[in-house]
Amino acid sequence: MLEAAVKYEKAFKRLEEDDLSYFNYFLIGDEEDVTTNTRTKAKKKKKRKEVVGGPPSENDFEIARNFLKFLKLFYRVTEKISGSKYVTSNLFFDELVKMHVKIGNMCFSEHARYLEMAKRMKAKYDKYWDNIDNINFLFYVAVLLDPRRKMQYIDYCFSQIYPDEKEKQILMKEKVKSTLDAFYKDYARLQEGQTSGNTSKKYSVINSNIAPMSIDDEEDEEDDVDLIANFQKHLESEDSMTNKSEVDIYMSDAIERNLGDDFNILQWWKMSSVKFPILSQVAKNVLGMPISTVASESAFSTGGRVIDPFRSSLTPKTAEALICTQDWIRSKNSKQIDLETSQPFALDGIRKQLEEIEKGILNF
Repeated sequence: MLEAAVKYEKAFKRLEEDDLSYFNYFLIGDEEDVTTNTRTKAKKKKKRKEVVGGPPSENDFEIARNFLKFLKLFYRVTEKISGSKYVTSNLFFDELVKMHVKIGNMCFSEHARYLEMAKRMKAKYDKYWDNIDNINFLFYVAVLLDPRRKMQYIDYCFSQIYPDEKEKQILMKEKVKSTLDAFYKDYARLQEGQTSGNTSKKYSVINSNIAPMSIDDEEDEEDDVDLIANFQKHLESEDSMTNKSEVDIYMSDAIERNLGDDFNILQWWKMSSVKFPILSQVAKNVLGMPISTVASESAFSTGGRVIDPFRSSLTPKTAEALICTQDWIRSKNSKQIDLETSQPFALDGIRKQLEEIEKGILNF
């Protein structure tokens, strides 16, 4: 509504200049007040006109534009994290930081109207999120697993959230890194258990095909064996000093740049699974989590119910009844159902009846 109103600012200015009866549009007329004389009991009618708010001023349009920018932020955030055909777990932290910074800046506004709205929004924000420190650390891990961001981006975001708390920034970074390390160790342990059996079988076959060395050969090779053994120990000592996990290697690699808006993060990890066999498994499971199970249509609507192939704002029993009924109706015309092109089933007509059935008011 605000977006539509702002477009007509020039039209209102033109009307104010050209239309002599411009101000009369905002008056209420033809309303009669009935007064009774206490002595003569006679009733007298008179018409009245009063100003209701008045025409929109330049200041009103300025307020509308600022509110529009503020509200658009929340609309775009909801729309982005409610997507069902792309990865959302690595995008959520970006949007959360934007909201945090935007609300924080508005709390220092000199405009009383903005300040009042920002304080109410900040109270709701804090109540919903409790404290940004208590957010599930999987959100941060998802950001680390985005090759376009990594720890440098986390560091920058924490500097925006805690601008005057350097120790807090360092502490949060350490917690995020330790969370990813813990995930990696768990996955490495599972993969090691799966491959240990196959490895032992392979070496047993190789050793069975090696012919035993004679005593004379052992005496001839005695000096060489000592040299090789010492070299192996030397390599092991170097490896222990320079050995890096996949997490360390991934973090030390340069951040990917200029990947475009159509960057497919899951495809990137699939292509990098040879270099990061364990970490790619972590990325597959973490990035595959949907951040929101609520459709964006229902987030800004109090009346409509939403159901689509990916999510539903209905209760499980109601959704089951609708899906089954929809399948029965469609099966009469076609055996194959295309969820992408098919029209959604009308819900408003039977919503109340289904709610009554669910409550047990109606019995079959």
